[in-house]
Amino acid sequence: MRRVATAAVAVLAASLAGTAAIPAVARATPASVKETVVEGGLNTPRHLVLTGSGLVVTEAGLGGPVGTANCATGPSTEGPGTSQYCTGTTGDIFRISHGGKAIPVLSGLPSVNEEALQEVTGPSAIAYGHGQEAVTIDDFLVNKDGSNQLLPKPFASAFGTLRLVSHGKTTDVDIAAFAAAHPQSASSLGTVPGETPYDSDPYDVVAYRDGWAVADAGANDLLYVSDTGHVSLLARFPAVAEQVPAGVLGNPTPITLDAQAVPTSVKVGPDGALYVGLLRGAPGNAGTADIYRVVPGQAPAIWAKGLTTVTAIAFDCQGRLLATEFNTGGLLSPPTVPGALVRISNHGRTVTTLPVSGLYQPTGVAVSADGTVYVSNYGDSNSTSKGTAGQVVKITGLS
Repeated sequence: MRRVATAAVAVLAASLAGTAAIPAVARATPASVKETVVEGGLNTPRHLVLTGSGLVVTEAGLGGPVGTANCATGPSTEGPGTSQYCTGTTGDIFRISHGGKAIPVLSGLPSVNEEALQEVTGPSAIAYGHGQEAVTIDDFLVNKDGSNQLLPKPFASAFGTLRLVSHGKTTDVDIAAFAAAHPQSASSLGTVPGETPYDSDPYDVVAYRDGWAVADAGANDLLYVSDTGHVSLLARFPAVAEQVPAGVLGNPTPITLDAQAVPTSVKVGPDGALYVGLLRGAPGNAGTADIYRVVPGQAPAIWAKGLTTVTAIAFDCQGRLLATEFNTGGLLSPPTVPGALVRISNHGRTVTTLPVSGLYQPTGVAVSADGTVYVSNYGDSNSTSKGTAGQVVKITGLS
C-alpha cells in the first residue's frame, strides 16, 4: 500500500513522526484471546479470502533485482528526485489448507519495487466467482493516458488491471485506462500538492451480481466490471477537509487540506449492498476514515465513521463488520505505532477496538463461520526487510 505521493507530504510525515505518541507497553491481550502466526516470512501480504478449501493469501511480492533490463527510473513517490523501479515475477497467491499446508494458487505475478523506499506494488487481492478468479494488480508510474510505459515490458501493461483467470486463460481488464478516461474532479482529488487526476491503484475486488466490484484506491472510486470486461463507475468518494499543524509545510499557522478518500477494501454486506473501507489520504488524521454503503443507482452514504487508516474489511456470521486499521495514530505516524482490529455494530453506529495486540501495518482480514479471524500482519514488510517479515495471524477467543 503506497502511503503518499508528493514531496510536500513527505515533509509532513517527517514532522509528525517526531511527535507521534508511541506506546511504552504493548496492549495486553485477555487470556481468552489467542494469537497464532500460521504463516510467516511473507512478501508484503495484502488481502485475505476464505474459501471452502482454506485461506487464500495475496502477496505483492519483492519486485525484481536491480538490473538494466527489468528496471526503469521515475519520480520518487515520497520526496524529491528519482528512484529506480525494478520489476519481477515475485507476486504470488497461495492457499493455507485446513491442515496448515501452503499450496500455490497463482505464481509468477508481476511485482515492482521502488528501490529508494523499498516499497512494493503488485497483486493486492483475489476473488472467486462466475467460474473465474479475479486479481487486482496495483500500479506505479501511471501516464496520463493510463498506460505504464516507464516500466519495462512485458510487465508494464499488467499493472493497473483486473486480471481474470478462467481455465488457464488470462484476460487483463485495464482499470488504469478507465481512470485516465474518467479523470477525477476537484471534489475527490483533494488539495494535497502533487496529486494527479488520472491515478489508478486497483486494490480490492469482490464478486458482485454477474461481474465484479473493484475498489480503486488511486482513482477514489468503486467500479463495476461486467463478465465481458466492460468497466463502469458505481461511486466516487469525496475528499474531506483535514487540519495540518503549523510548521509542517512551512505554514506559520495550522492550515486545512482536502484529503483523498483512498478506498482500500470492498465487501458485499448481508443486505446485498456494497461496503467500502477508506484509508483516507494524507494527512490521514486519526478518526477520519469512513465505511461507505453503496447501492447502484443511489448516492453513496457514510455507514460508519470515526475509524483510522482502514485497509481491509470483512463481515462475520452475525453481520458485524470487522476492519483492520493500518496505524492507530494516523497515516503519517511512524511504523512503531501499532495498527488495530476493530468491529462495527450492525447499524454502523458503534466502533469497538478489539483486544488484539501485536498488529503492525495490518493489510488484510477474513472471518470464518466459527468466528476465527485471520489478519495479514506487517503488510508492508517482506523477507528481505529489516525486522519482521509479513505474516498471517490467526485470532481466536474474540466475543
